[in-house]
Amino acid sequence: MALASPSDASATDTLGLLKPITRSSVNESVYQALRNKLMNGEFRAGQPLGIQYLADALGTSTMPVREALRRLVAQQGLEPLPNGTTRVPLITRDKLADIRRVRMLVEGQATEWATPRLLPAQLDELDDMARRITRARHAPESLPASLEMNLVFHFTIYQAAQSPVLIAMIESLWLQSGAYLRATRAYLHTDEQPSDHLHEQTVAALRAGDAAGARRCMEQDIAWVFDRLDPELPDHPPSTPLKIRPTP
Repeated sequence: MALASPSDASATDTLGLLKPITRSSVNESVYQALRNKLMNGEFRAGQPLGIQYLADALGTSTMPVREALRRLVAQQGLEPLPNGTTRVPLITRDKLADIRRVRMLVEGQATEWATPRLLPAQLDELDDMARRITRARHAPESLPASLEMNLVFHFTIYQAAQSPVLIAMIESLWLQSGAYLRATRAYLHTDEQPSDHLHEQTVAALRAGDAAGARRCMEQDIAWVFDRLDPELPDHPPSTPLKIRPTP
């Protein structure tokens, strides 16, 4: 007995649930994938990023990769090389100190503005993420998930500030500083970290409507991570990986 073919109406209904795959959606997906990897420190400082290599890894053509790299160069997350390729910028002591200072300023401000705007459901979600980040940081195999969750935690707060201009600045700063996260990973799953408590304290301040307190917690969280880097960074781009100061 032959199976009945679906009616034209049911087929149309099913197709209506599908979104057409456009070039713009592919471009955005490739951009978001590379953006998140840069922000999470999955590329090392100075690492060259070949277009064909990335296209093969992402299972796409070179065109969306070229467009994504162009956007990331414009955001200062990558830098162009004379041979036409791009690389993750090398880190100097002066640049790191500058990024640290500006990140504390703008992310602290975003947290302050977000305080009266976060909804109870969002605060519950932030509470849950803070606890999950703490658990994941103490399990080396969960570190990639921890870094991704950390990104979502921070940007859930920043988006609530409802300032597209400020968000664009913060994204650029995360792109520029992502490579140092790679260097701090070795210490994120060892002993209990003060930053674990700072996430929870940030949420507590947000829930209490304490904008100034939430800002202080966020600034301390950013400072803690930057302070894990060895203070004796070179004045010029290093040729070796950055060293980390262990937690006292």
